Parts: sequence; structure tokens; C-alpha cells
Amino acid sequence: MTARQPIRDLVAYLAVLAGPEPAGDYLNLRYRADGGMRQRFIDAARPSAAAAAITALARSRDVYVGCVPRRRRAGGKNALARSWTLWADCDTPASIAALEDFAPRPAIIVRSGRGLHAYWPLLAPLPAAPLERANRQLALRLAACQSAVTNAAAILRPPTTTNFKYDPPAPVVLARFTGERFRVEQVTGRLPDPPSPRPPRPDGGQRPRSHDPLHAIAPAVYVEALTGRRVGRDGKVACPFHPDNEPSLHVYPDHWTCYSAKCWRGDRPNGGDIYNLAAQLWLTGQSSDVPLRGRRFLEVRERLMALFFGDDGKAASVRRR
Repeated sequence: MTARQPIRDLVAYLAVLAGPEPAGDYLNLRYRADGGMRQRFIDAARPSAAAAAITALARSRDVYVGCVPRRRRAGGKNALARSWTLWADCDTPASIAALEDFAPRPAIIVRSGRGLHAYWPLLAPLPAAPLERANRQLALRLAACQSAVTNAAAILRPPTTTNFKYDPPAPVVLARFTGERFRVEQVTGRLPDPPSPRPPRPDGGQRPRSHDPLHAIAPAVYVEALTGRRVGRDGKVACPFHPDNEPSLHVYPDHWTCYSAKCWRGDRPNGGDIYNLAAQLWLTGQSSDVPLRGRRFLEVRERLMALFFGDDGKAASVRRR
């Protein structure tokens, strides 16, 4: 693809996401505005209309598109249609090098700043569960990002937009587009099975309510306070436990996890919490596999309370979840 036809590149990319049977489906656009995330739904049979909307929005803000079309105008995962692509987010030098050696080569590569988004368009669509399994297989083989990016509801930056998390902002460009489509078996047939995903909790995935005031502190707040490192708008921050030029510690609404193969700290059934992070930072020899109990727990709790609540037990400036 050439830089002389950016809109045509974007339309071609969106048409692949929409698939050869787009009637009745919608493309989901997400964009940052007023400190939050907003969304639009555009007829998947009209990729040129979606391209025009993306182009207008992307002049001054981060824009994303859902990798899977939607059956109705709704943002929940239960509104997803079938997927016509597999994908992987290669955001480290190791994963980019692995992608170079991977066969079959992706038919679409989007360069998003320092990383690459690779897509394998499919001859037949996949529902959410087998799609996520295939995406996790690819991520495992490529040492690629394995967080929300492998989820069927993932959103990624479309080409011709701008990645504003960099200074200066980086253009998002379509680096490869061949028009090929694959059978799933061609892409993942020889790949090992991925680790089983965490089973959903009976309460719908939410942590049980806690009377501990430390559990009311948002992960983005305590991660920044404990590590001294600012969490990016993408929810990533350089992990303090290993050299991490490409941030691999992900901060979620209720926990944190490092996805680097060098680390895997915080990878617990409920994810790493404020105690888990503080213990590993403050206590010599404390690992994510060692239960925090007794004297160690009391020591960590006392220091956390002093840090976030002070001597009077108040924390007016602490942001709650």
C-alpha cells in the first residue's frame, strides 16, 4: 500500500474487518473525548462512511475500531457478531522478530508507533470462544500482548490515524495488505494450546465487596504511588521488577498484571492487588507465590495506611474505584 491513498487503505482495512457478509452488522468506533471513551456504530456495509468518521475524529484524538463487527448498536460483548479475522498485537522487539519468522505471514500489518498489529483474514467466520482461543495461541507463539487484545471485544488503532501517547505523536500506517484469506487451521493448526483463561466468577467478574479502605483505592492510583511511574492512557506502565523498555505491566479496573515472560508477577486467580504489589516492592525476597500473612501482612498494611491515609486516617485525595 502507498502513502498516496490513505483513505482507500483505511476503507480496504475496514472492509476486511466487516467481512464479506456485512449486512445488518455494525463497525464499532471508539475515541477519547472529555477525559473518557465514547463510541459510534456505523453500518458495516458502508466502510467508506466509517473511514470518513475515523478521519474526522482522528485529527486531534486517539481513535480505535472493534476488531469484530457487532450485531446491534451496543457496546457489550454479547452484541458481537462473528469475526472474520485473527489478530496479534506485537509491541516488543521480541514479538516483532517472532512475527517476521511466522508462517503464514499476516495479510495485514498496521504499524502503530513502535508496535505492529498483525491480522489474518479468514475464509470462514469464527464465534467468540474459538476466536479467543486462536488469538491466545498466536499471542503465545509470538510472545505478543495477551491481555485484552486477545479478547473478542478488543479494539485496535486503525491505519491513517495518530497515536497520541507518543511525543511527538506517531502516525498509524498500513504497512502490508495482500488481500489474502486463510483457513483457521493454516494459521494456528500447529500451535500449542494456550493456557486456560480464568473462569468467570459467580458475581459476574467483580471482586467481592471489601470493608478494607485500601481495597477502595483504584489500581491506577496505587500503582503510580508505589512505583513512582505514571500509568499511560493505554493502562500500561513499565514494570518495576525487570528491565522494561516497552511497558508490560497492565493496570485494570480491579487489579494489575505484568505480561512479560521475564516476570509474570501479579498473575494470581484474582490478579495482583495493592498488598501484593507493595509486598514485592518493600519486602526482600517476597515473591508473588509467597502468601502475605502474619507479621509481614501487618507491616505492609501499616505502611500502606500511612502512605495513603496518613496519621488521621483520612484520604481526601485518594480516588476510589
